[in-house]
Amino acid sequence: MQDQNDDMQQPMRIAALILAAGASTRFGSAKQLARIGDRTMLEAVIGIARDAGLAPIIAVVPPDLVVPADVVPVVNPFPALGMSRSLQLGIRAVPSDADGAVILLGDQPTVSPGLVADLVRARGQRPIVATKAGGLMAPPAFLERSAFAMADVATGDRGLRDLIRDNAGAVTAVEVGAHPPDIDMPADLAALGEPCPGCGARFQPLVGGTTHAYIGSTPACWSAFGELIAREFRDPTYGWIHRHTVDVYAVQHPGVEGRRQRQSVAVHLIVLCQWLEYGMTANDLNPMTQHLASEKRDWPWLDPPRSYALTVLDVLKGTDAESHGRLVRAWAESTWKAWSAHQSRVRQWAADARGAVLRRR
Repeated sequence: MQDQNDDMQQPMRIAALILAAGASTRFGSAKQLARIGDRTMLEAVIGIARDAGLAPIIAVVPPDLVVPADVVPVVNPFPALGMSRSLQLGIRAVPSDADGAVILLGDQPTVSPGLVADLVRARGQRPIVATKAGGLMAPPAFLERSAFAMADVATGDRGLRDLIRDNAGAVTAVEVGAHPPDIDMPADLAALGEPCPGCGARFQPLVGGTTHAYIGSTPACWSAFGELIAREFRDPTYGWIHRHTVDVYAVQHPGVEGRRQRQSVAVHLIVLCQWLEYGMTANDLNPMTQHLASEKRDWPWLDPPRSYALTVLDVLKGTDAESHGRLVRAWAESTWKAWSAHQSRVRQWAADARGAVLRRR
């Protein structure tokens, strides 16, 4: 009985299946390699799967397209047969111990890891979960293993969409305001907006906007942050978490290497660590920040993560003080996790800082 209970408690293993073998006829060149900031479109979609915690990540690609080392490549030698063929090839590559797969399209680089999590959480009595907007269900979608056989009859270039439409009774819908846009032509890519060099969120360019002297963000992202902290200044029920909002935003936007930038990232990471791992409050953290800033220490540069699961845009979705606080906390936790390569060093700095503050009392 004990072994049976242990099996029941094991988490589901969810694979990512990225369909990226299209011929890019309308785009005019291989859109998998089109640049979105410092990454290709395919790398951006792979990043979504990574940030959502999916494993393994399987990418169906055309011949000669190289994928990162942690991605399982599946070659579709005949992309002209359409998405249905890629779907069938990819599903066959999902390992037998995976409980299901999230199907991502290689030309939908703006899907949020949060939406992927919503799809997986919505699983239940029906074997398919799909995104729904304006009455239309479409990818991205989650397929439990019991639904894999449905792909065998898919045909043409609308394979996944037709599978969802033809099996509507087997689909649970996750409502969204709008479907993530497909990038079919260069104009579609341009319409996504300007990526922030810090957090990676995309904004329409803000003409005449300003930004911080050494915080590395676009004017539009800096403006969004301004809107966020304005809520905290206007309403005390929001404002209690202001200290942490500033820390997370600064950590996500380190800027280019320089003395002030190095100090900013180090100090704000230390403070995030103290809050998230040691439960220190703003009353304790403010004097610690002042002490760290007054040390005149030459902090080392820490190479930042390439992507984040949550950004200021996600936190702006909060509609009241409770949801705002919850989103800032989630934003902080996901950002601290993204800096995992440097956590050991930051924890040591945090321990030193606590000791220094105690000695000063």
